[in-house]
Amino acid sequence: MSSIDDRKALTREKRLSSLSHFHGTLEGLIDETSGEEIKQRIRTFSQIHDDETIYAFDVLSKIEDAAIIVNGSVGCGALGISQSNVKDFSWYSTNLVERDTILGGDDKLREAILRAYEEKHPKVILIIGTPVVAINNDDINSVILELEDEIGIPIISIYTDGFKTKTPVTGYDIVTHSLLKYLISKNVELKDNFINIISFSEDIEDVAAIAEIFHELDIKFQVIPRFSSVDEIRRASRARASVVLNPEEGDYLARELEELYEIPYIETEAPIGFRGTKNFLLKIAAFLNIEQEVVDYIEKVESELAQAVVKDVLGDRKIFIDASLSRVPAYARLFTNLGGEVVGFSSPFVDLENRKQLKRLDFLQKNTVAIIGNGQQFEKANELSKNQIDIFFSENSGSSFATDEGAVVISTKNKVTYGFKGVEVIVNSIRKVIGFQNKYRQNSSYKDSWKKRSGNWYVKQEVS
Repeated sequence: MSSIDDRKALTREKRLSSLSHFHGTLEGLIDETSGEEIKQRIRTFSQIHDDETIYAFDVLSKIEDAAIIVNGSVGCGALGISQSNVKDFSWYSTNLVERDTILGGDDKLREAILRAYEEKHPKVILIIGTPVVAINNDDINSVILELEDEIGIPIISIYTDGFKTKTPVTGYDIVTHSLLKYLISKNVELKDNFINIISFSEDIEDVAAIAEIFHELDIKFQVIPRFSSVDEIRRASRARASVVLNPEEGDYLARELEELYEIPYIETEAPIGFRGTKNFLLKIAAFLNIEQEVVDYIEKVESELAQAVVKDVLGDRKIFIDASLSRVPAYARLFTNLGGEVVGFSSPFVDLENRKQLKRLDFLQKNTVAIIGNGQQFEKANELSKNQIDIFFSENSGSSFATDEGAVVISTKNKVTYGFKGVEVIVNSIRKVIGFQNKYRQNSSYKDSWKKRSGNWYVKQEVS
């Protein structure tokens, strides 16, 4: 049943029993997440980490024709600094101070909305919530109702609190809920011949790699909500079907489009590696009845890549994968096929939906290290120091600690990892780093006393 009539999306903890605290083995993680609900754990010590407000801001900042207002203190407004490399991007902050948290910041919100409209002339204004507003409970809806008629464009509140969830991907759910409720067109009498490619966290390089394949196969598409325009988001309800690049991020949007507007959801795995990309394309081909064209394309590209990809390029080196759980199996299989040994992985969360990815890791050893946590570099450093990892492969920023523990880092930031092109890029990245182990080793940021302890020292079973 659709939850679109609710005020906002539920947190992943409430909706899917999300767990963001675990440190153990693959076998232990599978066992712990196998029930109807997932038992919660807590960390008695935690490093700084992202929250759902950051995730929501990140994807909204990639929407064309939209103005973003961060409704909170000036510190919260600093979210936009992370997007300073995006051309022509700007954001607005209500810059709430202590007085506003007591008496209310409605006037500052009105001022920010009018200024954003006058300066950018956007097609929609998006107001991102912060802990300050969640605590003082400002009446944002009254301001929206008052000004929408005056300026004549949608003003949408994104109800991020910043502290009610430990699973930052909830921010994507909150964005999805708001776009479905207030922006995506309800008039769906006519359907168009295109597919929604749903993307939330992918870099432009990965989106471009998939777009290139779709162009080659003459499949019409639009990418939403990341790197899209307001008009493209509006017509999402007119698509022929939807496909998701990362299921644990975009599954909610695809399922809601299917339930509300009868848009088929083509369920696939992430298009990573030979196997993942083939399965991704063949699922789409089966829906569109173009199997032979896609098979011919796959055979052609694989034949060309076979000359560039050396099977044993990793030469038994130990790999630790730091990535979204939906992508870990594809990376792990690729590295195994390239002659490496995957000895551990870390992912931000596991829930009732994405736990099925754990079964796709059945080719790994049962004692493979499994860390579930948002950030928590100190726990990863603990394992790196004990397992003599050669390569730390990460989607996340802030991986320099791995170098201090003797591993070399391969970062996916601003690199293609999706599609067949991604295979070539990853293999070339491996070639570049082989031989650099320990050459740049420095003093570790973490004391030996910590690294002698069990990695799950601060992870405890929650007591209700």
